[in-house]
Amino acid sequence: MTTLLGLSSGSAPGLGASELARLVLSLGGSAVDVRAGKGHAWQREGLAGLRTAGARVCFVGVGTVLGRADGPLLAADEPAHLEPGLPVKVFAAAGCTEPGRFEATLAQVTELAELVGGVDRVLVETHHGYAAVPELAELCERAGTGVLLDTMGLARIHPDPAAAAARLAPWTSYAQVKGFDWSAPETSRHQPLATSCAAETREVLAAAGALRAVTVESKAPSLAEDLALLRSWYPTDTSLLVEAEALS
Repeated sequence: MTTLLGLSSGSAPGLGASELARLVLSLGGSAVDVRAGKGHAWQREGLAGLRTAGARVCFVGVGTVLGRADGPLLAADEPAHLEPGLPVKVFAAAGCTEPGRFEATLAQVTELAELVGGVDRVLVETHHGYAAVPELAELCERAGTGVLLDTMGLARIHPDPAAAAARLAPWTSYAQVKGFDWSAPETSRHQPLATSCAAETREVLAAAGALRAVTVESKAPSLAEDLALLRSWYPTDTSLLVEAEALS
């Protein structure tokens, strides 16, 4: 399986959809993941703008927290960016699978699944402050959800990220990576991937198994280098390089 590579809209929140797609293609990538509800500029042209400019969309992130019933499931501007067949990325609250809470969690998953075409297209992110790895595995087993593996998030919630990635591998099809100090993930972020944690990141990605897409979500001024590193790890579609040259 060819793994799609690209950028998250969080890496360039000020770029419109066409500009973001062109940046990805110019760096030899093919895909984007996008965050809705945070004012990123891609939303002006929407998913159609990304696709028209040649990028493939991996998933759309929203602010939903499974297991937390203190507001609407989706913010007002988020549903417009969801569609059948396109995964949605969410968070999961600690305790979301506990007795008395799982029924509400499952109802949220079901509602999201109706919008995106299946429970397996509801991706729960590994993220600090939310559900721990054992509970994420339980949620996936019981509800059928998938996992979005955020490498820094995983390092912040588990002392052995590679082992945690292996545990979540049956449900993991997508990953976000960024450079950070692996020995201090709580305080370190937005560093070039190659000079901060390339070996550790590659180990975690390998433990996660076959992935549909890996995207870079980083504010470090090293997006070209980060994507080049990912391209050295994964086979890529060389026709995308020809397309990128035509757009430049």
